Amino acid sequence: MFDTIEALGIVLDTSLIKEYDKRLVVLTENLGRITVFANGARRKNSQLTAVSQKFVMGSFKLRPSSQNTYTLMSAEISDTFIDLSYDIEKMAYASYVSELAGYFTNDGIPAVDELNLLYVTYKTILKDQLSLPLIKSIFECKLLDIEGLISKDELDRVMRPSVISTDTSFVIEYILSRKIAETYSFKVSDKIIDEMSNIMTRYLKTQCDRHFKSLDILSSIFDYVPK
Repeated sequence: MFDTIEALGIVLDTSLIKEYDKRLVVLTENLGRITVFANGARRKNSQLTAVSQKFVMGSFKLRPSSQNTYTLMSAEISDTFIDLSYDIEKMAYASYVSELAGYFTNDGIPAVDELNLLYVTYKTILKDQLSLPLIKSIFECKLLDIEGLISKDELDRVMRPSVISTDTSFVIEYILSRKIAETYSFKVSDKIIDEMSNIMTRYLKTQCDRHFKSLDILSSIFDYVPK
């Protein structure tokens, strides 16, 4: 009989299983990215319904199961970003950063910084103060920085023979040098946003081999075209 454990986390994704259950992908501080089964979450008046939604942050009480999965026993919501689901464009970008965070994290490896970055990013998307394409590029850059997979020299190498502009180089260095809480504390011109998008899209291809479904939504509805 396994003891229950508690984990602070954000629900990255959900899927339906059986008649009343849900499968959750949750990014947690100490357990990393985990799979959680919320049995009965789709039943009427279930106490697990509210916390078994995408973009919900809370303290999850879990019981370890077989094959590196967990069963959700109860949860206390600490913050909810459900408003992201009410705007299809914001939802698409929030789904993308969630997918990307899930790709670069693993079960059993703590993800304190990744969780913090995701939390700050959700809040920034909802504030409407920065353009969504800029938020996307900043998130990609800072997440790769957290994972130790990016440097200015590597970006320059990947972009050759093109040269990264001075202004965009300054922006990248700013992102890499700042704390997570300060990551979204600037605005830039559309020209820099476009260049950042091009750079990060090309660089991510050297670090990531997954096709993200959320990018399909962006390309089909908002004419987002990866460079």
